[in-house]
Amino acid sequence: MEIQKLFKLIKSLTCQTNIGDLVRSLETLLKTNFEDVQLVVYELQAARVDNNKTQYLVCVDCLGKEIPVNLNENQNFFKAFIEKEKYYSHNDMEKSQFIFPVVLYDKSVSHLITIEHNYKNGTESALLTGLMEIFTDVFRSIHEKGYDPLTRILNRQAFDQVATDLAYSNTGSHSKSGTRFKSIAILDIDKFKSINDGYGHAIGDETLVLFAQTVRAILRQGDLFFRYGGEEFVILVKEVKSEQAYHVLERCRAAIESRRFPQVGQVTVSIGFTDLSKNDNPIDDLSKADKALYYIKNNGRNQVKSYEYLLENKLLKAVEPIKSEFDFWD
Repeated sequence: MEIQKLFKLIKSLTCQTNIGDLVRSLETLLKTNFEDVQLVVYELQAARVDNNKTQYLVCVDCLGKEIPVNLNENQNFFKAFIEKEKYYSHNDMEKSQFIFPVVLYDKSVSHLITIEHNYKNGTESALLTGLMEIFTDVFRSIHEKGYDPLTRILNRQAFDQVATDLAYSNTGSHSKSGTRFKSIAILDIDKFKSINDGYGHAIGDETLVLFAQTVRAILRQGDLFFRYGGEEFVILVKEVKSEQAYHVLERCRAAIESRRFPQVGQVTVSIGFTDLSKNDNPIDDLSKADKALYYIKNNGRNQVKSYEYLLENKLLKAVEPIKSEFDFWD
């Protein structure tokens, strides 16, 4: 391969700024420059397996094309995950598979990037492996920028990116990857300032970590969970019936209330939410959820209320969409 073309391929990966575009860029690169190469990027997610709330790790295709894989049931995946090293295998169909674990700065593995191809050892195989190693490094860098280093959930930057995707989609409730969302919720830990003031910031940080872990364990695959700032969090609830969205958020509230936090004891959370509008910017919808949260904060806390319910019962006034005009200098 010509050196100029190689540099062009590398640049097509390194210029991406979000995970979805990066994966799609690599798919296009592989399709146009190699033959019969299959790429799948799996995110590792905790899932409940039975009524005893036993959890296991499941590998979920980031683009939703492949069915989820139980990590413990795939020997190759499990080996790459445990050893945190690139893993190679060869099957009876003459296909080679490489598994690249995405190892974060805290030594945890967030994703498994897999590629299958028919190339024998040679220039094409070596080139393919080199491109995948570059892709994995770029992927890790972008992924870590989108995650909160304390709670290890998505951060405000990631939310802004998803909100932009939703705002510019045709339906307003679909992300670029095709994921459909029903509701948006904002969560605020009740009286969190008193935790910091009374127990110190170290205990405050521990509370935030345990809070995030508890909520993340309740949410389903497809729900997105963000640390929006301080003690505020945002959830995008995947498309379900309206009453189901409420029940998901109520389970989160109940799980926090029933958990014992070290030194602090009981912690509660207030949750305001609203349906995502097809034609509105998600930021406008977040303002509605925030309005519902403000009502809860002033009326007892530790509740889940929807903006639509409060509006219908005349407990708050409608949120007017923000309109602005811009003057541009010549």
